Amino acid sequence: MQYVAAVYLIAAVLLGAAGASKAVTPEPASAALARLQLYHRHWAVRLLGLIELIVAVSAFIVGGIVPATALAALYAGFAVVAAAMVRSGSAEPCGCFGRIEMPATRRHVTMNVLAVAVGLVAASWPVEAIDKLFDTRQWLLAPFAVVVLAGAYGAFAWLSRPAPS
Repeated sequence: MQYVAAVYLIAAVLLGAAGASKAVTPEPASAALARLQLYHRHWAVRLLGLIELIVAVSAFIVGGIVPATALAALYAGFAVVAAAMVRSGSAEPCGCFGRIEMPATRRHVTMNVLAVAVGLVAASWPVEAIDKLFDTRQWLLAPFAVVVLAGAYGAFAWLSRPAPS
């Protein structure tokens, strides 16, 4: 169960980081949505960012089916948008992480689809809140946190690498 929890919480960290970035700096995501002719008002992008952040935090604090299902639903929407951006052939930034300029690539689509799967698995076998994951072995929480943060950083680094020419 902790393996599922680790991968699920890696997806939650990425979601929270992207959400916080959009909430603070909605312009890049708004511009990317405008290029796809989708609703792109700054307030809506900020609201989406806040929702992402709330879902990510609730994955850690609340646990259970609702945050996992919400995470899967958000990533499903992002997979569709990323696929549309890739299909358009645009090298413009996707706005996923605020001002960090990275165009949507197949990696984004792949990562989003994998996060949907992880969210659905976490909803099927409800992942408990972080404080209940290691009830009897609290000392495992620190190495677990290192694994989750390192995994999130690795996933972000993989996403932000330039696309091969």
